[in-house]
Amino acid sequence: MKLYDKITFILLSAIAVLSCDRQNDGFENKLFIDADNLRNEVRVATDEGVKDLVKPIKVAMAQPMATDVNVTLRRADELLETYRQAYYHEDAELLPAEYCNLSDLTSVIKAGDVSSEDINIAFSNLDKLDYSKQYVLPVAIQAEGVAVLERAKTMYFVVKEASLVNYVAEMKDNRAWPIWDGWDKVSYLEQFTMECLINCHGFNNDSDILTVMGIEDHFLIRIGDVTIPTNQIQIALAYKDVEGGSTNRADVTDASLQLRTDRWYHLAVTFNKGFVQVYLDGRLKVEADRSVIGKRPNSETGELEDIIFENVDFSAPHSDESDGKPRCFWVGYSYDSNRSLDGMIAEARLWNRVLTAEEINAPNHFYKLYEKDIDETLLAYWKFNEGTGKVVKDHSIYGKDLEGDHELVWYPVELP
Repeated sequence: MKLYDKITFILLSAIAVLSCDRQNDGFENKLFIDADNLRNEVRVATDEGVKDLVKPIKVAMAQPMATDVNVTLRRADELLETYRQAYYHEDAELLPAEYCNLSDLTSVIKAGDVSSEDINIAFSNLDKLDYSKQYVLPVAIQAEGVAVLERAKTMYFVVKEASLVNYVAEMKDNRAWPIWDGWDKVSYLEQFTMECLINCHGFNNDSDILTVMGIEDHFLIRIGDVTIPTNQIQIALAYKDVEGGSTNRADVTDASLQLRTDRWYHLAVTFNKGFVQVYLDGRLKVEADRSVIGKRPNSETGELEDIIFENVDFSAPHSDESDGKPRCFWVGYSYDSNRSLDGMIAEARLWNRVLTAEEINAPNHFYKLYEKDIDETLLAYWKFNEGTGKVVKDHSIYGKDLEGDHELVWYPVELP
């Protein structure tokens, strides 16, 4: 017998022995709650007047059955103490019955499937709760004729007042873009403001540049460059002089714009016909006039004249930018994949006007815009609060959603 055949025979024999051992140990196809985390937070945005919420649960099993499996969930008040000890919340109280509807908590795992349809837990009148307290609703699987996996039979819904920011997106090795091909609202803007919350994990990559958002060789918010520290914010500007046949570049940066890792910052950048201001956590750190971005000889006299940079066109059609396609607007990407944002982002916005220092520093402005704040001058408002998927909804009146290159990684947070 050849060596390869001997190894194959040994591996197959080992698998057979293990399978027999599993059967002898009484292995069962058990039901379990299909969730990454058995502690599910119900975050109630009381500042937005939220009263009712629905949270879905799926019940699953490891292997499909030949017949339908009926599954039921039930309120499990007797597990309150278990929750208190497991999650170190000794003061947690049971959610009173009038705040949740548990009348129909049944579903079916159909024959040949391994997961049920959603079972919806409906919460109501949440505006009436006393949020100085922490409430928990234990919900457990109840089944007849089918075993239940003990360690995954219960979901604990924790009802709490929402923070202003509850989810953020990880952008490392990902990127996102809007589809606004030729949209005139973002064409040749003479005034605008770009804002976001960012938190960087590190500042070292193959290019020494991390990208926040914008368009390469037009107007780009980025961190680092070969001529500045890799943790320093830089606004990179460029203007292609069609008449002179050259691309003229400039930047705005300052040592006061150096960031630390694992810390949230609010960043706001304003543009007014070439005059740029950069705010970090509401403080104006640097301002510079870049309205004259270069010189070129006059075609008739030969004398040098100013190249005026007074608007930015963000409207280029989205593409992969290959084969000479024009650069386009991205979040977390520019030039190539070595320049992605090694960090998290939330509350990204684009306005068609210059926000004042007072507006930038208005209460809660870093973390949230309310309905009263949203008007036609807000061109895009990407909260990054979905918590799942690769599409980031635009909460402005224009609906220009972002789409991620692939599924975004989401993190629950409590900001501020």
